[in-house]
Amino acid sequence: MIRIKKYHIVTICFYLFYSITYAQHEYEEMSFSELESIIIHTENHFNSLGRASRIMTIETVIDVSEKFNPKQKYYLKAHSYNALGKVYYTNKDYEEAIKNYKIAELFIKELDGYPELSIDINNNIALVYINGFNKPKKALRRIKHIYENSNDLNEKSQHVLALNLANIYIRTKNYKKAYDLLEKCKKYFINNQQDISKLATTYASYGEYYYRFRQYSNAIKYYELAATITEKNQLFRQAMTIYKKYEDLLVKIGREDKAYAILKKYTKHHQTALDIEKQEAHQYKKQLTVSEEKNTVETKKAKQSKTISIFTVSLLLLCLIFFCFFIYNHRKIKTLGQSLALRNKELKISKEKSDHLAAVKTKFISTVSHELRTPLYGVVGLSSILMERITDKENHKFIKLMKFSADHLLNLINDVLQVTKMESYEIHLDKSSYDLKNLADDIKNSFEYQAEKNGNTLHLNLDPDIPNQLIGDAVRLSQIFINLISNANKFTKNGNIWLNFINPVITDNEVEITFEIKDDGRGIPLDKQELIFDKFSQANSKDHTTGTGLGLHIVKNLVNLHGGDIKINSSPGKGSTFYFTISFEIDKKNEAINKENNTKNCISLNTKDYNVLIVEDNKINQIVTQNILKSKEYHSEIADNGLIAIEMVKKKRYDLILMDLNMPKMGGMESTKIIREFDPHIPIIALTASDTQDTIKAILHPDSGFSDFMRKPYKNEEFFKKIELNLNTSISKAS
Repeated sequence: MIRIKKYHIVTICFYLFYSITYAQHEYEEMSFSELESIIIHTENHFNSLGRASRIMTIETVIDVSEKFNPKQKYYLKAHSYNALGKVYYTNKDYEEAIKNYKIAELFIKELDGYPELSIDINNNIALVYINGFNKPKKALRRIKHIYENSNDLNEKSQHVLALNLANIYIRTKNYKKAYDLLEKCKKYFINNQQDISKLATTYASYGEYYYRFRQYSNAIKYYELAATITEKNQLFRQAMTIYKKYEDLLVKIGREDKAYAILKKYTKHHQTALDIEKQEAHQYKKQLTVSEEKNTVETKKAKQSKTISIFTVSLLLLCLIFFCFFIYNHRKIKTLGQSLALRNKELKISKEKSDHLAAVKTKFISTVSHELRTPLYGVVGLSSILMERITDKENHKFIKLMKFSADHLLNLINDVLQVTKMESYEIHLDKSSYDLKNLADDIKNSFEYQAEKNGNTLHLNLDPDIPNQLIGDAVRLSQIFINLISNANKFTKNGNIWLNFINPVITDNEVEITFEIKDDGRGIPLDKQELIFDKFSQANSKDHTTGTGLGLHIVKNLVNLHGGDIKINSSPGKGSTFYFTISFEIDKKNEAINKENNTKNCISLNTKDYNVLIVEDNKINQIVTQNILKSKEYHSEIADNGLIAIEMVKKKRYDLILMDLNMPKMGGMESTKIIREFDPHIPIIALTASDTQDTIKAILHPDSGFSDFMRKPYKNEEFFKKIELNLNTSISKAS
């Protein structure tokens, strides 16, 4: 009995080996067009062919394609791997599906003149992204690109693409575009009844569209239409999908009775589909049984042979099977190696392009930042000086308006550059110690004038349990509050604005703080609350208030950068509350040290005793900086570039140097290093209109020689505070 079973196994192995080798031999005799027809036939008869049979057929074509010229070989492989991806996609094996689609994409990129196959591959990849991996944005990029370049396709293919694109637009909440495409598809598929399954899909998409808009009666109507079509045409798998979505809708709106009826239909079609698949499996099993019966007859005849002959033949067959498996596996590895080589080549080229574009973008940001902020420094500085000097009320009013416009333009430029840097991943959080209470007071004081202009009162509430001294990025945190308070002030008239620092949770060396920016202004409608954080977006497009619509987008990104998540609670006429929670490290060492420094560092300066060297090539900026210093009675001298500055510092003693970076003949970086060779103690403050990460890193590097830096244009209070701090530090070192 045991001997019969062993021989039976050998016979089955022989049968499988014979089937594979016979099929491969048969395909090797075929022409290019015949093999192409085999792939198309396999794609068009997925339901009638078994999964194993489909995979074996396609992989045999891939192996045989090696005999053709490169163009024909790449086409057959691209078409075959695409078909193989469809087999895995149908069985919901999305990992294998995407792998085969990507290999197909690599081969088709090496060819020209096959737009339909290229578009079909990209469309299939997009379907895996949306249905398999739930990545609608990736799918959207694929589908949108091929849809916009689908003029060479036939009308049916164009509408199938449009339907896929509409479904992705629904997933990504771009409802207007989704609706337009659905209307187009509905009209076409109604007039072309041979594509009845696509009409059912279109109606189901309408159902999902109206479901998301909460127009539930319309959603029910279209789900019913879709279900009727699938019922009538016995599209059981499609009917299951539609009834599942229909049931979810009914449960959502509280129609449990009807939902139960739909669930029963879903169960019925699920069972029907299983029965059909069982029937197909049964037929396949019957074919195997016939083969086994034939083999049994041969086995009975073979029993008459001697045991030694059976063993020898079996051993030879097994060796042959292993040898064929080795050859087959070798070919597969060779194909995969070729695909990986192509992919690596593409990745290398893409990386080089990406690095080049990143460098160009960084240089562009640096140049634009410098070229825009430098003249603005002159406008803001001169208008500030004129405001202090002109006493005539009418002219003072004009100067004030000019300064307001310049400040507004500067804010717009800063917003645009900030968004650009965020998209380039150039923003990183600094880690330095700062006093949170002082930061909150500074923000409140800087906004009180603007708030009063709108008749608003600004309130600051800071929980006494919050530690004063924290470690983090005070500049980025200030940007969050400034943008949110500015937004609240813009849409609140004769009301109140609250800046609340509350609910501290202290654990070891960390504190978690909740921040609220609250107003009693006009509020934001519920349907607009998600949109206001998008770029260039405002709650009301008919609003005539100033602004780019970038402020809240910047806030959201900066809060995310801190590890928080900003949320909003608002309703029309009742005001708005923006709130988020961020964790900070507590600076316990500086908590005590700063209390001592607050008394030690407040050294009263006699500004008449100090001489400042201004190194600046721009004549307007020279006038502005010199006059700002003059307003506090500092003495100052001018050097037009770094070379002149070096000679002046060698000949005369200065108490502090204000050093511009971009100058002819010699810039600030190089001249500062030379000055440090013979004067290591004089404070040197870098003045830069650039705001790129590379520039700031270069200034803060220990070997740069700079004591501090400031971005142009700056506020006069900040300017004098920096100068006094560096002069005091210099005095402390000298003493």
